[in-house]
Amino acid sequence: MSGRTWGPRSRTTRRTARLAGFAGVVALSVTGGGVAAAPSAEAATPHYTLTVAPDAVQRFTGINDNGDIIGIGLSGSQAGFVIKAGTTTPVFLSTAADPGNAHQFTDAHAINGQGMVVGDIFPAGGPDILRAARWPSPGATGVDLGVDPAQPFFDVEATGINDSGLIAGRTVDPAGKVTAWTVNGSTITRLPFLPGGAQARARAVNNAGLVVGGSAVSASVVSAAAWQHGRVRDLGVLPGGNFAEAVAVNSAGVAVGVSNNTPSGEGVSQRAVRFSGGTVTDLNIPGTGPIANSTANDINDSGVIVGALPSGGAYVYRDGTATDLNTLVPAGTGFHITNATAINNKGAIVGTAQKGFGGRTFGVLLTPAP
Repeated sequence: MSGRTWGPRSRTTRRTARLAGFAGVVALSVTGGGVAAAPSAEAATPHYTLTVAPDAVQRFTGINDNGDIIGIGLSGSQAGFVIKAGTTTPVFLSTAADPGNAHQFTDAHAINGQGMVVGDIFPAGGPDILRAARWPSPGATGVDLGVDPAQPFFDVEATGINDSGLIAGRTVDPAGKVTAWTVNGSTITRLPFLPGGAQARARAVNNAGLVVGGSAVSASVVSAAAWQHGRVRDLGVLPGGNFAEAVAVNSAGVAVGVSNNTPSGEGVSQRAVRFSGGTVTDLNIPGTGPIANSTANDINDSGVIVGALPSGGAYVYRDGTATDLNTLVPAGTGFHITNATAINNKGAIVGTAQKGFGGRTFGVLLTPAP
């Protein structure tokens, strides 16, 4: 597992590695199950206009179909924000305990079509834990979801939300055990583990209530998983691998994420994959190998996928081909796109870029050019 675990993390580590991995994964499992067949991607790969975020913005993490963008920036301390469509000013996500975000940390992990945001709060002056939270709208005060409120629970994060307000997330307890859950209004539901396992992590939820993520199937194997109507399904692992996780899912139930193809655990030999119709498909992102990893971060309803290249770039994937996004934006901007984190159903992509190589990080929006 290369030392990576799903256990609690320090304040600094939490800011840079929001979701760490299952501990002790070293063996192999390939099982059936799956989600719907993949629809065809849009026929042509467009070029994009490039919009760079204001200086207070460090990275963009999501975008809804209205064009509202979420991300992480600086407002006294590190804070999640929303930039409403048609504006350029980040509205930082505050709480009643720290309205100006002078001391606490907040993360924005997902936004739905109504502009509701979920993520987590690292309370100012409180215990060294993360708390799952919901912000009803930009500028509204964040509300703790009430999941696992009693000590000694540590990290609790909300990772996905659909247009009906169904929220998915995960908890890490002091022993490093990870459990998945949903919140629907005030109802908290624990998601079952795959048979043979005792850990699970939820990462995203679509409008049909299909939750995706990963679940252990033994002490040494993690498989991608899907939950719906109280049942869990195994989405599988690439042949030869022992770790897979789905991190996004579209309205047709096609999920994307990562899987290794050697028994090396999370983060090693990691390949961008699609989970569809009971099959795990390697996207064969160029440059992916035993050392260099690729990721698939999001998929829209047309089946277009975005993610990170092993070379430190970002890609858009259509009709079986991954194209480096840096070749699809105007030349001479001085910015190098390093990751594509989300894509909406209008084809707009958000992610991160650097001013040249090794510079500071900026949030960027890529809009399909006419």
